[in-house]
Parts: sequence; C-alpha cells; structure tokens
Amino acid sequence: MKYLFFVSFVAVLFANCASPKLFSEKALNEKLVTLERDSISLSGILEKNKGKKVFAQVFASYCPVSQDSFDDVLQFQKENPDHEFVFLSVDHTYHDWKNGLKYVKPKGQFYYIPKKGDGDLGQFLKLKSIPRFLKIDEQGNIEVFKASKVSDKLK
Repeated sequence: MKYLFFVSFVAVLFANCASPKLFSEKALNEKLVTLERDSISLSGILEKNKGKKVFAQVFASYCPVSQDSFDDVLQFQKENPDHEFVFLSVDHTYHDWKNGLKYVKPKGQFYYIPKKGDGDLGQFLKLKSIPRFLKIDEQGNIEVFKASKVSDKLK
C-alpha cells in the first residue's frame, strides 16, 4: 500500500513538473526578433496580447512537418477567431526565416528565435522537435504546454 501511494505521489509530482503553468523569468526575457528586425522579449509579446487567448506555434519554414501543419492551423484560426496567433520560428537564419514566410499560410504575429532550442526559451520549452503548439490564457498562463499537432486539447 505504501508503495502504491509513493508511486502515485511521484507520478503527480512529475506531471506537474512536466507541464509548467508559468514561463520562467529567463524564458520571458529572451530576445526574439520581429519582422522589422527589432528586438522583443517573450514578455513583451505576452504583454502585447494580454487579455487575449494566444495560440502559439514553434516552427521552421523549411520543416516539412511544420508545413503540413499549416492547414490544420488555418482551420483552427477559422474556428477560433477570438485567439491571437503567435508564430515563433527556429529557422537557421533570419534571412531564411524571412524568405520562408512566403510559404506560411496562416496569418498572425511572427517572431524569430535566434538562439533556437539552445536559448533560455528553447530550454524552458524542452524544445526537441517541431512543430510545437502552446495555448496561453488571457493572463499569460500556459494552458497547454506541449502539443505536437493541432488537436482537441488546444480548443
């Protein structure tokens, strides 16, 4: 009986650690790049969208799986016009990202992550694969931390 309790406790603890509800300070302060090549922090992006539901996708324009996901994102956009759509790119370079955006079908706010998975944001997200989807509530809390495709858990 003690063993079962211990295993249950560890499972609950692990589940809570695996899906944070708030971004770390380091992740919030990482510098991203706008389309105009200005610098903006993740906290700046969240502040810009405060009071709104945010659907975020981490992607790369060269990634075939990311490209395949855009049709599902377009459908999600049609079904959820009350959401803001934030796209965070881990393309190889700023220029690759800018050139690749002509193949990105969904519309929204686009930012480039220069440090990709090696920066504080990538480490916080435990970014190992793309595309990656997150859902953030009106206060900037993480509702869905990790989804590899557009699914019902994002709705």
